[in-house]
Amino acid sequence: MQQDALKQWLTQGVAQQREAMIRQMGAEVRAQAHAYTKEWIEPFRKLCLRIQAMQEAGHKRPIAYMHVSYLRSWLGQGKLMCSLEAYDDTWYLDREASIELHEAPWLYAHLETYRNTIEASRKSYGSEILPLESDRVWMEDTAIAGHYVISLVRAAVPRIVELPEFQQLRRADIFRIRAGEYMDLSEDVWVEERREKDAAAIRARLEQRDGSLHRYQDWRSLDLSGGNYESADLGYSHVTGANLAGSRLNKSICAGVDFSRSNMQGVDLSQSVLYDANFSHCDLQGANFWHAAGGQPLILEGQILGTFGVNFTHANLQGANLLFADLEGAYFHGANLDGAKIIWQDAAQFALSEEQKRQVIWMEEDETGQLVEVRP
Repeated sequence: MQQDALKQWLTQGVAQQREAMIRQMGAEVRAQAHAYTKEWIEPFRKLCLRIQAMQEAGHKRPIAYMHVSYLRSWLGQGKLMCSLEAYDDTWYLDREASIELHEAPWLYAHLETYRNTIEASRKSYGSEILPLESDRVWMEDTAIAGHYVISLVRAAVPRIVELPEFQQLRRADIFRIRAGEYMDLSEDVWVEERREKDAAAIRARLEQRDGSLHRYQDWRSLDLSGGNYESADLGYSHVTGANLAGSRLNKSICAGVDFSRSNMQGVDLSQSVLYDANFSHCDLQGANFWHAAGGQPLILEGQILGTFGVNFTHANLQGANLLFADLEGAYFHGANLDGAKIIWQDAAQFALSEEQKRQVIWMEEDETGQLVEVRP
């Protein structure tokens, strides 16, 4: 009976409250994106000053890693604290400590609410479920807050790397900013590779389609135009200022990719995964986004996708195909949508200005299944 009660509690009460917490966290992050992202600038600036002083004193070799960790050890004190540390190319073997701390009280508030709600639902089962089950579930699910820490640091990094204090640091040829758990699982949120890159060799690797992952790459300003990169996984790579004109990226994984200021005329992104991709200031004339996915947040393979939404700010989407694309919550501020095609029934999910709505060619399926233009 106890096992049946535990299973029911986990699959119903806990699962519902977990989903509610994710929705609430996500909604707050989106609403306060600028403020919460900005909060990470100052602790990084302080860390850079600390590193700079150590390097000037000869106590710190070129930095290869900056690591952001959310610290479970502070949860017992009612705080979600994060550490920011810097290491040379020996990583954890670097014993010259350089660390800053940053608190995220708003995230802890969500965790505390979640803890109270799952404990209340546990009590409704009487003595059939032990109190330690609530503690166990809560401690495991604090990783959800960690996902938002990672997302916010990733969003803040483009501003962090522009700080004068950061630019003055001596850095290794391959430099990474990572985020995750303390001395545990983490992922790259920024990769800077200052060695010469061979665009032809990268293009050839992408075109092999052998199942290799190409995540977290630094391919800024490269000419990758005209390539057939179908089904490639480019997740969270930096492709800023690149030339991808005429390339095929259909059925690809482009979650979190920064394409900003790239030439993407005629690119095929149909049926691709675009959660949190950044297309701001891109030339996307004639691009194909048919059935692309990048709408409301979801959990996939333990990752929360879609924290901020797809960014088309000031992009040129003239003549683009946005038919059947799931882009709810995407940002189109200042985007040119002249001649872009969108399904009329999906109009509510596109946050467009009145001028942009007039630019769009609205389409719908007729009784034969053919797409025809409609006049709203």
